[in-house]
Amino acid sequence: MNKNLIALAVSTAFALPAMADVAVGPFSIYGTAQSAIENVSISFLPTATTDSTTDTSKTSQTRLMDQTSKLGFKIAHDLGAGMTGLAQVESRFYLGNGGNNTQDKAEVGSRSTFVGLGSSEFGTVRLGRYDNAYKLSLKAAAPFLYNNVNDASAEYGDKQILNRLGARQGDMVAYESPKIQGFQALVSYNMGKDNDYGLGAASYKAANAGKKDSIYAAAQVPATLMPQTALSLAYAQGPFTVAYGYTSISNAAWQLDGNSSTSAAYNTTAGASFGLSAYQFGGQYTFGEYSFGGSYEVTSSSQKGVSVTKDFDQSQATYAWTGAYKSGPHEAHLRYAVAADVEGKTGITTNTLKTDTGATQYSLMYAYEFNKSVKFVSSYTNVANKANAKFTSASGFAVDTGASMSQIAIGLAATF
Repeated sequence: MNKNLIALAVSTAFALPAMADVAVGPFSIYGTAQSAIENVSISFLPTATTDSTTDTSKTSQTRLMDQTSKLGFKIAHDLGAGMTGLAQVESRFYLGNGGNNTQDKAEVGSRSTFVGLGSSEFGTVRLGRYDNAYKLSLKAAAPFLYNNVNDASAEYGDKQILNRLGARQGDMVAYESPKIQGFQALVSYNMGKDNDYGLGAASYKAANAGKKDSIYAAAQVPATLMPQTALSLAYAQGPFTVAYGYTSISNAAWQLDGNSSTSAAYNTTAGASFGLSAYQFGGQYTFGEYSFGGSYEVTSSSQKGVSVTKDFDQSQATYAWTGAYKSGPHEAHLRYAVAADVEGKTGITTNTLKTDTGATQYSLMYAYEFNKSVKFVSSYTNVANKANAKFTSASGFAVDTGASMSQIAIGLAATF
């Protein structure tokens, strides 16, 4: 009898329709399953030299790629007096990708995972892994620029054109103020211990290769930390949003005409000084079924006191526009982003700043909602690099210096 009841309960559970954000008291389960078939084509400038680290035979490829599938558990306890206790564990899982351990690495808590305390009067504090305030300032400024129909087309990230110092980081203390007359402030501080897999890791490992006493040999974190401070000030009222973001990273420098922000590192030269910072501002206006938004950003970095050939002082401006249409089940986006050439100098005496370090990216996206939980997604993206640039889209296809990429993605997304 008991076995029959158990079998009936199990079969009934699987027959029930899927529910979004399943909640039991203060506890809830949520997630997204999204994958797309991508076709990527690469073309080179006539004068471009290819990067030996990239398999240049793969100039055309069709692949199944995950589009940020995730599974999360969260809890919100009402503590009374306007106070709430928070906890969240969010993890990646993969539907598609190349099948190797790097691309398909999905650890528990790999996404936003934290414990926190919220107050309706004083705001919310989170401790753990979370998006820094600089990344979230782009979301506050232009939601349609931040929220992609298809993640394959995203313009922001450490190898993309926009928001290269915005990131989800561990070792984070994040504060979110309450909204007051449409205004809200965010402040975050990453203590810098997670740069074993972030800023400066590759260069630090190379500098310490073969050393028996290397802290990397013992799988420890660097002795010199690179903490990051970020802030955002946003205003939202009716159809209008606007925001400003600023961030700086201590003990770090990044030669902007050289590579992506993952190459940012510190130098052990005594007496040397470093600077790495960025600011951005933007906004969005929605009228009826249409919206228009944009952003402007400047990233700056300097290194002084190392040598007359290796010191540098550089900056790079980027900007983007987005137009969106949403009506019923239909949603369409048109996006355009530009990275201007790096300005400044490399080497105090030689001044060997590379030219042609900019790029452009444009995207067309369309989605159709079958219902509030399941939708069809599609996009076309083109990234055009100048001779000394190697930007790519958030899909992560490795692009050689001076190469351009065209990408078509068609897939499905389901939320719960």
